[in-house]
Amino acid sequence: MRRSHRALRGIALAALAALTLALGAACGDDDGAAAPGDGATGATAADLLPDLSGDGFSLVETGRVPGAAESQDAHVAIYARQGAVSSARVEVNMHPAAEAATDQFGAISEALKNPPPDLFGPNATQADNQAVFQGDQSRSYVTTKPDGDGNLVYTDAYRFGRAVVIVYLISNDPKAAAETRKDIAEKISAKAK
Repeated sequence: MRRSHRALRGIALAALAALTLALGAACGDDDGAAAPGDGATGATAADLLPDLSGDGFSLVETGRVPGAAESQDAHVAIYARQGAVSSARVEVNMHPAAEAATDQFGAISEALKNPPPDLFGPNATQADNQAVFQGDQSRSYVTTKPDGDGNLVYTDAYRFGRAVVIVYLISNDPKAAAETRKDIAEKISAKAK
């Protein structure tokens, strides 16, 4: 399981670089006021992080996304457990308006489709994957080849109103991964309403 935590930390650093670029391009000079009807009114990124303890996960780390601008409302949580789904990383970026979230979702979902070389291990690439939940916008990917332990990295990007959410999951069981991915998305969606 230690290896999975290291893999998630590597994913975190590379994803942070892509995310920071996408956020910089998408956020603009917004005044920070939420637009009416944008969902998650009054919620913060931290408020949308799911509680996965009932699913057997332990919270390993949580806090602001490292490197996020002072004005960015961006939080991350890393979870771990024994079993077929060993690790999950959830990043939530709350925007002042749904339009900014839509822009960031477009940028980040493309960046995740074509990740930097070696983001998910030596020569790993991602392919489109079946979405297990539909947010206001959704994109899903999976690494094309398993690692030495048979694990794949499942990546889901969602927009829920003003929130852009990225979920990474490490698993060696596609069925268990799909169930966990759906459960995580449902929990976040319920909080985003």
